[in-house]
Amino acid sequence: MLTVINRKSLSKDISLIEVFSPRIATSILPGQYVNVRVTAVHRFVSLPVMEVDSEKGTIGLLVQAVDEATTLMVNNPEVFIFDEITGPHGNPSQLTACHDCELRDSELLFVAGGLGVASAIRQIEWLAKKGCTVDVMLVAPTKEELLLKERFEKICRNVYLATNDGSLGFHGSASDLLGILPMDRINGYDLISTFGPLKMMKQVADFALSHGISATAGFVELLSKFGLTGFRLDVADLTADVAVHGPEFNAHLVDFEHAISRSSINVSKTDASENATRVMEISSRNGGRPVRKHA
Repeated sequence: MLTVINRKSLSKDISLIEVFSPRIATSILPGQYVNVRVTAVHRFVSLPVMEVDSEKGTIGLLVQAVDEATTLMVNNPEVFIFDEITGPHGNPSQLTACHDCELRDSELLFVAGGLGVASAIRQIEWLAKKGCTVDVMLVAPTKEELLLKERFEKICRNVYLATNDGSLGFHGSASDLLGILPMDRINGYDLISTFGPLKMMKQVADFALSHGISATAGFVELLSKFGLTGFRLDVADLTADVAVHGPEFNAHLVDFEHAISRSSINVSKTDASENATRVMEISSRNGGRPVRKHA
């Protein structure tokens, strides 16, 4: 059992939850995620790790209330003990394999929306500690849904904002905003990393490809939002499980059209005591489900 140290509401249905988990805090790398079970009768929820404090032994999880399990985490102050947390799961970001000097010499742009800000801020703060300079583009339907703007502004060189309704920053999508940035700035980027809604990530990947820029896309927020422990992507000529082979991939190799089609899912819940969520039209069926590691 793991203790909830702090719970901070970021919006009506999203909270940043700090949990005491020293083993994970000292071992998890940027890009990896954890599985959380709030009580013994609920399913595991895959969650992005937004912050890590190895000295305190805590990790910060960004959680959105989308079903009974996540609603308990987000909105019930009486839940201050989680039944189990397993991890780290997934592969670290490819940035963790780079030498510090290489990272400091690189021009990096992160594009994030929705829960994707969790993965973005984790990687950007990790890079900032190494002396790297990073730009970020934050995208949301409205200014109320634009999360962690001030936190990004403290550590990023440039923070570009876009809202669908024009209530804050640029009025339009991520691809629209990318299209009006100076070409010398765009062509200077060595890598664009994107996290968030599938359609947004597809737009970013298409833009990067058209400009010959390397790009990665992260999918752990997809697992979190749809309540999955696995989601299969077509990556080049292979079928990859996000939970096992990801959660990040070369964005130019991902078949986003197929992924968007698959994400239109019909979820039916079985009896809660069986702790099962049946996901139709996605046949991950526990194939390659991560082996549990106790925190």
